[in-house]
Amino acid sequence: MMEIKDLSLSVDEQILLFDLSLTIKKGEFWAILGKNGAGKTTLLHTLAGLHNYSKGSIKIGGFELNSLNFLTRAQQISLLPQIQESSLNCSVQQAVSYGRYAWHKSDTANLEIINQAIQEMELSDLTQKSIQALSGGELRKVEIATILAQDSAVMLLDEPLNHLDLAFRYKLMQKLKGLSQNKAIIMVTHDIQYVQQYCSHIIMFCGESRVLTGKINDVLTEKNLTKMLGIELPATLKESLLKNI
Repeated sequence: MMEIKDLSLSVDEQILLFDLSLTIKKGEFWAILGKNGAGKTTLLHTLAGLHNYSKGSIKIGGFELNSLNFLTRAQQISLLPQIQESSLNCSVQQAVSYGRYAWHKSDTANLEIINQAIQEMELSDLTQKSIQALSGGELRKVEIATILAQDSAVMLLDEPLNHLDLAFRYKLMQKLKGLSQNKAIIMVTHDIQYVQQYCSHIIMFCGESRVLTGKINDVLTEKNLTKMLGIELPATLKESLLKNI
């Protein structure tokens, strides 16, 4: 579905990763882990076509990402940003409807998809409320509902659990796990426990442009976590974080 070959990324002459090659397939749920500033968001934005890369290739459906027009790219790839923006003065329903921009279907079909996304994010009582009047958690649900309505083949999610309460975090992760059976999902997160429980594959930034990739059980080890964090894991963390590895 998405093929990354010999990809190198840098920001302000700092190399973030070098010669990354991997294939992300439908049915896979990828996590991106790393310390702050390692390059997680830059990689996600690059896969969305928002950040230029100095070397390599990114293909989706066999086509080079940079060759796709805006609408085709939006049908293939959706991006949930980390930073919230509520500057638009529109209702929840209007905001979610923007996720259908890339598709040309009947109003009835679009409305059904929009309302389903709103319902799944438990926003049905807020459909006509202005997004400027929402709490941080409610706004995050609107942003996620918009991505669900977009219904792209590849979903790129930057810290999707931000601002959500504990109960809804579990609901969302279960929802994403289900969606990943028919899509490819790539998620930036710091929550290792959720990665263990729900994700199938991982991209781990270990510093000095070193990136480890592969299946969760192969990469998410005590040794690699120590490399990533740059510290020895305390005994209490070893037991809680590594008990399922």
